[in-house]
Amino acid sequence: MENILKSLQPLPQEAQLLEGAALVLTPGSRFWVTAPEAEKGPVLTAAQELKAFLQHHCGEDCFSPDGIPVVLELGDAPQQVKNEKEAYKLTVTEKGITVTGFGASGLFYGTVTLKQLMRWDSRGCSVPALEILDWPDCAFRAYKQECRYGSNMMEKQDWFDMIDDLASKKINHLTVAIYGCWELQYDGRLAEYLYLPIKNYPQLKTPMTVRYYSPTEKKWFDYEQLPPMFRDNFLGEVIRYAKDHGMDAIPGINSMGHNTLFPRLVPEAAPINDEGVKQPTGFCTSSEETYKLLFSVYDQIIDEYLIPNDLDSFAIHLDEVWEQYGINTEEPYSLTTPWCRCEKCRDKSRAEIFIEHAIRCIKHLKEKGIRTVMVAHDMIAAKRSKLGDISEDFQRRIKEEGLEDVMLFSWWWYHDVIEKLDFTRVPDDIGLRSAFCAWNGYYIWEILTNPLKNCQIMANMNQENKCGEGMYQYAMYDLSYDRVHDCFSDYAWNFEATGDTEAVTDRYVRRHFGPMEEKVRHAYRLMDWITEERKENRTPEDPTQKILCSFFTLRKLSYYSHCYFNKDQVYPRHFPGSVFDMYLPHRKEVERIIYATASMGKEAMEIFEEAARTPGCNQEMARRMAYECHNYVVLAQDWIAFFQMLDMKDNKAIAQLARKRQAARLALMEHCEQAKEAWVCKAATMRNHSIFMQTFADIATYLENDPNAKLNLMDIREITSPQLWRLR
Repeated sequence: MENILKSLQPLPQEAQLLEGAALVLTPGSRFWVTAPEAEKGPVLTAAQELKAFLQHHCGEDCFSPDGIPVVLELGDAPQQVKNEKEAYKLTVTEKGITVTGFGASGLFYGTVTLKQLMRWDSRGCSVPALEILDWPDCAFRAYKQECRYGSNMMEKQDWFDMIDDLASKKINHLTVAIYGCWELQYDGRLAEYLYLPIKNYPQLKTPMTVRYYSPTEKKWFDYEQLPPMFRDNFLGEVIRYAKDHGMDAIPGINSMGHNTLFPRLVPEAAPINDEGVKQPTGFCTSSEETYKLLFSVYDQIIDEYLIPNDLDSFAIHLDEVWEQYGINTEEPYSLTTPWCRCEKCRDKSRAEIFIEHAIRCIKHLKEKGIRTVMVAHDMIAAKRSKLGDISEDFQRRIKEEGLEDVMLFSWWWYHDVIEKLDFTRVPDDIGLRSAFCAWNGYYIWEILTNPLKNCQIMANMNQENKCGEGMYQYAMYDLSYDRVHDCFSDYAWNFEATGDTEAVTDRYVRRHFGPMEEKVRHAYRLMDWITEERKENRTPEDPTQKILCSFFTLRKLSYYSHCYFNKDQVYPRHFPGSVFDMYLPHRKEVERIIYATASMGKEAMEIFEEAARTPGCNQEMARRMAYECHNYVVLAQDWIAFFQMLDMKDNKAIAQLARKRQAARLALMEHCEQAKEAWVCKAATMRNHSIFMQTFADIATYLENDPNAKLNLMDIREITSPQLWRLR
């Protein structure tokens, strides 16, 4: 029985074997499925998807009145069950199957578990006689799909596929981030994202750049497009699809921080600085134009998408509101402020501006019928806040306005070392509704990481705080993070049974790679060592300690970290020069890491390549993991080559090495296109690969064509091709 339970995800609360023989199914089995009538929603989806599952394994004509009875029904929950609307009972005997949902979502989750129990091979499957009574620990199990590289290229079917996967893990909320902005990165542009046309402000739109070389198609891609969700206006369809799969959608609109598009294109709402100059970030909270704009966006979403789908949650975020460089595209080296200094605002403190703005936004949403308004904690109760700890004043004003019933704090933090937790208050001391936000690693366009420990830390906090309503995962979706998504799902559904992160990985490997369990478990161990974050690596007093941590070193060796504007460097930044500036003083330590990474990555890659050829293994996932390990290897070997070039005197030898690395990067890029979805490749993944590839190509071309060449790796601007400049 224990092995059966470990094959399920997330782990069920109660299960027992029943007397009697197993239910044996073959490709020729026939079924008679009965279900409650429903026009839409999880009840209808449960019946439709279970029937499709049975047809997939037993043929289109597998339904017959004299077939094995499969009964889907709604019923009343036993007394011990929590969160009964999402609970279910599943009974299997040799005579048939009954799934009783104690709510619509519960019925859907019961069929999810049933499909997991049916582990088919060419001969069929055998399901032991058993009874499962199951319910979630947390009523709130949310996944936030950020508006960033990845979702900006997802077509409607890509969103549906993501929802299918998350629903199979019994995630019940999906935050769809609709608007967010970041500083200068590629193309001399601000990174701005908007996924919904705003009726009253048609000027608000954000074209995305697609720019990379495809070795598969042997050509460059270089074009602009609007995000597909904006272009085809399919937000409503995504929200409805999620609802039909037991997931309530939460629209997310950045409402002060991460906000450059709104004040730039609606300057009437922009703040001004002490010199009276309009600023390209933040809002003037004394201007009615600010709230005309924001509430127009809020109300359009509520009226068109939430009310018709019986939804009542909204995320306004309010995170990371601070002064920044690289926000003013005309003067990127000037410091911009989101804090307005107009005549009406200048006598107010920043804390007062922030709190009163939050109150006004939350109050409006409550008046519109919203019952949950999500706000990030970091500006209110985190050490990184530029306002100090304002939690007492914030809490007081929330209660004065009678908003504590709708306010939901998102306590977010993305490290694996609990000693670095920067909360200034214990959540229970503030006493407002709370959810605890882990992450999935997020940087899908860079290198695969392993934040399972972060997930466990946030799950522990949710258990320890009475105000905790559940867990939230900040993410950019990518199937390569499947193990992390399983970890999150387990902790949110059945905390006590989940165990530590090693147990999570053990179960994951057993489910997906049974015939090669021992080898693949070792491969994941190698990957986790490559991206490990350790306590001793997080000592700010000694910056060299960070060098010894693979996670930080590899991220800084990737190109993406160097596409951001930096006030102390030229823009675009020198590359690879900016990395040498950082790491040459610690060359021995860095080289030790990259040589170890290359070795461990190669060993893990070979294991996953074998798993991709082995029947009984999840071959698709094995191919993805082989690519992710290949990515570690090529990144490390590229930097081994860069360091070698510093010491080499023979230009011909350097050129040959550069060509070799160009070819290696091209092979990785082709692997990426084979293993990853098109939208992952188009976002930023292939662009970052192309930058490495073209950098080596430019070095080789320069050395091959100039007999007097003098290579300066600290600054290669003079030899950079137009193609590389466009990429950067």
